[in-house]
Amino acid sequence: MLALLTVGFGLNLLDRQIINILSEPIKRDLGLADWQLGALSGLSFALLYSVAALPIARFADRSNRVRVIGIAILTWSAFTAATASATSFVQMLLLRIGVGIGEAGGAPPSQALIADSVPPEKRSGALAVFALGAPVGAAVGLIGGGILEGIIGWRWTMVCAGVPGLIIGGLVLLTLRDDRPRVAPSGVKAPGLFASLGMLLSRRTFTLIALGGAFLSFCNYGAMAFAGSYYLRLHSAELAELGEQFGQQPLGIIGLGLGLFGASGGALGALVGGRLGDRFGAHDLRALALIPAVGSVLGTVAYVAMFTVDSAALSLVIFAVAAFFTSVWYGPGNLAMQRLAGPGAKAMALAVALFINSAIGLSFGPLLMGVASDLFAPSLGEGEGLRAGILVGLSAGLLSGLLYWLASRSIKTEIAQAEGGAA
Repeated sequence: MLALLTVGFGLNLLDRQIINILSEPIKRDLGLADWQLGALSGLSFALLYSVAALPIARFADRSNRVRVIGIAILTWSAFTAATASATSFVQMLLLRIGVGIGEAGGAPPSQALIADSVPPEKRSGALAVFALGAPVGAAVGLIGGGILEGIIGWRWTMVCAGVPGLIIGGLVLLTLRDDRPRVAPSGVKAPGLFASLGMLLSRRTFTLIALGGAFLSFCNYGAMAFAGSYYLRLHSAELAELGEQFGQQPLGIIGLGLGLFGASGGALGALVGGRLGDRFGAHDLRALALIPAVGSVLGTVAYVAMFTVDSAALSLVIFAVAAFFTSVWYGPGNLAMQRLAGPGAKAMALAVALFINSAIGLSFGPLLMGVASDLFAPSLGEGEGLRAGILVGLSAGLLSGLLYWLASRSIKTEIAQAEGGAA
């Protein structure tokens, strides 16, 4: 179950992120501005992704989560493949909204299903394994997208990205079961949608952790939305030399670098964060918030270095460090939110966090960095303007660290209240 859901989550990130490595070819083909690229990378998802996640998660908490997950994977995969047919910004926007609606039903029910199937002392680690799907899926998208675009073009590359999900979605529906009705705590009745929203948002620690993740995502989504364009605009000569050595086009080198270093750093960070959460969180619940706090600050520092060094090769290596530190929050952060939710609202808790994350990070990270790039471009040039826009946006990572630290001050008390006095 864990392996199949992790693969599904990987495809979620692959289909969501592949547009980033294809952004320059898409921009040239459709005649787009940077703010439109930012909208396609983030805002198009957040328009319905964050909103749809709430009723879908509430439905999943009350019904068969396996069915919800399987249908979600099939939906976003079909829309990803259909994106290849877009001939204008509006068409691309609508199709990407369809991808977002499908992906809204993926992660929250999957994480809730895992949490109900794994012993408490191993849950942070299991959720961290699930989180491996994010860097690995994004890496496959970046590497495959960068290489395939030079061979078959961006349109057929999008088709290739959507096909695997049709297989995985079918396997989820055919092979997994949701045994929750036989193991659910007796006497626990899932609250309604608005009751769940009110309950979760009234918990200060839950809101702080969700906001901390959202501002970290602001950095991640914004930086990665324009990483491919950044390298092409500011390091084209070096990339051409590297391409000759490895037999790749510049976009292929970018995809390989971002994919390999991002996957290795992100996967290691998720695993280390999960182990740290299991080890230290068992003795002091504050660790579930302090681990993400440290990761946010150090990840931001690494991102700034990545976008300021003169060498493209060194910049790509530094990305492994940024990916490591911005991934350590997955296990402890998600476990903290599930424990703060209490029984009967695990998927809903993650959906509310997803709503906040999408509304702030996914919506405005790529969009505002794109707007800043367009504003700086007339005076600094297209390349340096993009660099400046990215660096301004990265300041959100420091705010993320502050929010996680504030959450650590009240997490013990609020988890005890949510779990009826349990530690």
